[in-house]
Amino acid sequence: KSADVWEVTCPLSINPSGKGHHFLPAHLTPAKRRRRVSVEVHKVKSIFGSTIAEDVNPLSDTEVCYVRILEHRTNVLEPIAHKLKGDAKKAKKGTVNFFTGSLRNKGEDDDDSISDRSFMESFREPLITDGKGGDQNFEGWQPKYKISLQMFHIVQRKKRTLIAAFEAKGHSIHREFIFEDEPAVSDFCAIIEKNKKLLDSRLKDRLDFTLGGIKLTKVEELTLLFDICSGSNLPRSDLGKDSDPYISIRFNGKKIHKTGYISTEANPIWTLQKGALFIWKVGALELFQSEEGLIFEVKDYDTIGSNDSLGAFNINARTLYKWNGERREFALKPLLGEKDYQNGKISLRVRRATDHDIEFMEKFNEKSISNLITFPNIKAGNTLKSIMTVHTKKEKEGPDKGRTKYLIRPGPDPKRKEETVWLTKEKIEEESTRQSYNWTDIGSGTLGKVFVEVLGCDKLPNLDTGALGDKTDSFVSLVYEDCFARTDIVADCLSPRWMPWTQRAFIFNMMHTSSQLFLAVFDSDENSSHDLIGRVSIDISNFRSNSTYLLQYNLYPTACAPREANFGTIKIRLRMELEDERTRLLSNFQLPESVYVNVDNKKDFDVIKQTVEGNVDMKRYNLVTIYSFCDELWAYLTIYYALTDAFLSLIFWRGYSIISLPVPSYSTRSVEWVDVGFPIHSLVAFICTI
Repeated sequence: KSADVWEVTCPLSINPSGKGHHFLPAHLTPAKRRRRVSVEVHKVKSIFGSTIAEDVNPLSDTEVCYVRILEHRTNVLEPIAHKLKGDAKKAKKGTVNFFTGSLRNKGEDDDDSISDRSFMESFREPLITDGKGGDQNFEGWQPKYKISLQMFHIVQRKKRTLIAAFEAKGHSIHREFIFEDEPAVSDFCAIIEKNKKLLDSRLKDRLDFTLGGIKLTKVEELTLLFDICSGSNLPRSDLGKDSDPYISIRFNGKKIHKTGYISTEANPIWTLQKGALFIWKVGALELFQSEEGLIFEVKDYDTIGSNDSLGAFNINARTLYKWNGERREFALKPLLGEKDYQNGKISLRVRRATDHDIEFMEKFNEKSISNLITFPNIKAGNTLKSIMTVHTKKEKEGPDKGRTKYLIRPGPDPKRKEETVWLTKEKIEEESTRQSYNWTDIGSGTLGKVFVEVLGCDKLPNLDTGALGDKTDSFVSLVYEDCFARTDIVADCLSPRWMPWTQRAFIFNMMHTSSQLFLAVFDSDENSSHDLIGRVSIDISNFRSNSTYLLQYNLYPTACAPREANFGTIKIRLRMELEDERTRLLSNFQLPESVYVNVDNKKDFDVIKQTVEGNVDMKRYNLVTIYSFCDELWAYLTIYYALTDAFLSLIFWRGYSIISLPVPSYSTRSVEWVDVGFPIHSLVAFICTI
């Protein structure tokens, strides 16, 4: 609506805190400290971006007054342009904050101290651009700071010099402005005083416009539950792979929440463990007085270097106040100085949090914090126990004098305790191959029985600390039809052996002959989930009844693992007993029924899931899988068309083999060679059929 502009010089403060009134003389101030100061009165149609169409319904025009500080455009835009063009050397001439668009040259401390710079960041120009590049015309000057008039105070005036204070949230900083002459200072102070008198009425009009008829109480507080659902078609900031997106949420320049990143996924889905849910408490009046509302920025996580911005969007106060839990999508817009990818959307839900929501999130956050301060693979108790426990010794007397003996784990034979506490390597191998006498009978099938004994493993990787004897604490899980079983834990051993008296032998009652037997080896962890070492799937339909098999398999954590990788081996003994061979044969003509394996805790559920599926979900639902299925169907369709055409060619004796035959020509009295299509394929098929 109106703007008054003055050219000034801003000397550097002598006081490092920036709160004093002492500044460098004007003739010692560098030329780059030249600024323009404008007092601007704007007619505001909407102080928020139009994120939801129903909210763009202005009731009346309102006015707002700002004091804007501008610096020369070349100081800001050149490094940004070099960054966007990929010219790293020229971009390094100055340090550009691409979150706000600010520049600080090397050796120039623009805002005196680190605390001052942090404080001045709150006065930066709005973050989100419209992507159209529509800047206002400031005649070669770039807006740097925009201070609301209620935060701008004149502290001291002397001739053509003026000292002003910027105040926000209990903090303040002083700046000196040197004008060209005394009348300019007088005009500036008069306009500031005039607009100060209109400040209260303008603030009230602006708040009434923002509320749009919503009635707030002075102490009303909002407690909102946010559910960040998913992203779609997110852009790539790295070459050759999808981004690793996460979302950072800010309000009035302060970060209030950040999700976890999802690796290499253009269509991510955030879960509770990834920070999809969070509760935010804010005063309703503070929310409606905010210019930009709540800002969501999507970034690409990088292990090395800075995290690239993929875009952002803002949600205004009126939308948050009225939102009742429905799912909405928001398109990403570029931040100032960042690349406009022109694609990507984020879906989320927002509603008022209930007491149950607040209680649930408090318990979940407490559990998350407790998990953060524990060390899953560094088990203090187990490590100390490993250090204090001696697993080997040399026999000093008797028939085994001089030989190394090993401590039997998890314990000796209850019937022969003294004899089986310590055994030699050869004796351990002999004992482990004896028949088990501690069997567990499980399952609801009636077709037959499957006897499985887990004898041992070899060359397992060490998933523990490895310090002072702390090694893998292995156990084997078995899943068959509706049954789940697991062996005892053999601590601190990379080639464990399960003895006949331990829990290693299981009898599974068979429901269908085509059922698979799944085995997996895990490293036991007390304070976190068990770590999968490797697994194997056994098709028992290939085995004969009443025959004993000694089997050894290589272990792999997933079917995607390279075959040459070494995850150890497992040795088992297996035998089947069938009630009736005829019943077994007839069962193959029926489809197996769906079965469910029930457990009472999450750790066992994770063990069963990884035993059956591995640590990579091969049936994961995503667009890449769908596209691969489509390509496979097109390949089948192409083969079908080729076979159909070949069949018709054989049936109708089509000639595809070109044979040149001599044909006499009476007109030229010579022989001409003519190419004739000969149905050699049909002829060969006809002869073979005969």
